[in-house]
Amino acid sequence: MHCFFVFILFFGSFFYACKDKDLIREDKYDPGKPTVFSDFSPKKGAIRTRLYIYGDNFGTDISRVHVYIGERELKVVGANGKQIYCWVPGQTSTGQVRVVIDGDSGTPVEHTFNDPFTYIKSTTVGTLVGNVDELGNSSIVDGDFENARFSYPAWVTYEPESNVLFVTELDRAVRRIDLNAQMVSTLITNGQAAFTKMQTTTLSANKDTLFLSDDNGNLTSRTKVAVAYTLRSENYRRVHPYIYDPACFSTAPHPVTNEMFYNGLQGIGIKKAIPDPVTGELLPKLLFRVGGSTNQSSLIFFHPSGNYAYIVSYTRIYKSIYNWETRELEPPILFAGSATGGDVDAIGTSARIGRGYQGVFVKNPAYAGQADEYDFYFCDQNNQSIRTLSPAGVVSTFAGKGSPTPDGSVKGYIDGDPRKEARFADPTGIDYDAQRKIFYIAERDNKRIRTITVE
Repeated sequence: MHCFFVFILFFGSFFYACKDKDLIREDKYDPGKPTVFSDFSPKKGAIRTRLYIYGDNFGTDISRVHVYIGERELKVVGANGKQIYCWVPGQTSTGQVRVVIDGDSGTPVEHTFNDPFTYIKSTTVGTLVGNVDELGNSSIVDGDFENARFSYPAWVTYEPESNVLFVTELDRAVRRIDLNAQMVSTLITNGQAAFTKMQTTTLSANKDTLFLSDDNGNLTSRTKVAVAYTLRSENYRRVHPYIYDPACFSTAPHPVTNEMFYNGLQGIGIKKAIPDPVTGELLPKLLFRVGGSTNQSSLIFFHPSGNYAYIVSYTRIYKSIYNWETRELEPPILFAGSATGGDVDAIGTSARIGRGYQGVFVKNPAYAGQADEYDFYFCDQNNQSIRTLSPAGVVSTFAGKGSPTPDGSVKGYIDGDPRKEARFADPTGIDYDAQRKIFYIAERDNKRIRTITVE
């Protein structure tokens, strides 16, 4: 069965590669000839389906070609005169396929096919950007989505105002993915603001400030920047120091008050940035330590209400209540997982987590009217999956570990159905675009940014 699946996967890839290569041949538009529309295929599909329009005299300038399913415009990728190749986007509906080609005289050529395209709603894992060479190697390469590459993408932050992603290449740089222009650029490197090992990024409550945490390697004194910031008004190009302290791994601005909470390495100290009453300089205040004296890193994530935060520390997720009177996080309780790692979907401390990493709160329509309407989605790096934590403390697997190999391995790179097909390789970064209902996943080992589109 595995060999047959691999054959089908290879054959399908070869088939599409051949079809895409055909589009390289140029048949320029001839205004003296009629434009012919003969057919399109396939007749049904889900998000990211490759749709082909067949005919003659289409031209090769894709800026003049527009394809619609109903009122939803598709992304046109290529045209060779006899074929138009495009992608079906998410949130499409079943409808007629309409093609409009802008003419030289200003009068467009338009055609609507009789057969409708049937859109199949689905939750699907896809690939946004990133690739590797034949040996599986990659590096930091800027450029369009076809050519851009990543070295060690570990954390992702979505900024809705500009529709961009910030991807932290762990210990190396912060990259910027412009989703509108489909371009990747390097925003900040370790050399700026005296960074040593950049760890994570977080947006302020009003989404106009990007905070950057740094494992500065200084564990004994406040001589290096632990947290820096950069502003949207400056196009995120200038880096300013925020607070000086030993190593920081994550920042968590309160979603209502915008007060800064962050973690230090020593005993996983959870701290708050407090302004000095005389100088105004931000100083660290240690609130508590998580998990005893262990030096494992931790990551802090505030609930959108600001009422509490989850503290993710390897195989455990703690819950810390925010005290609105003292305006501080209180010492946490162990909410899910245990000191013993594993891979078990269950409630509370009966659940087992391999290594929890970045997480994001997402509203669940099924909880409408309840005290807490959000699930917490988080990456489980060691278990190669995306998991959820419900308000009641139930841990379940959302995506990954599909189509395991004969030896039981679930690590890999396969798009498709989240549980039946999809595989990940060291996923550690996740954020969510609530408007478009898209998760963005950063994978260290696959060196790609993946998507999970929910419909």
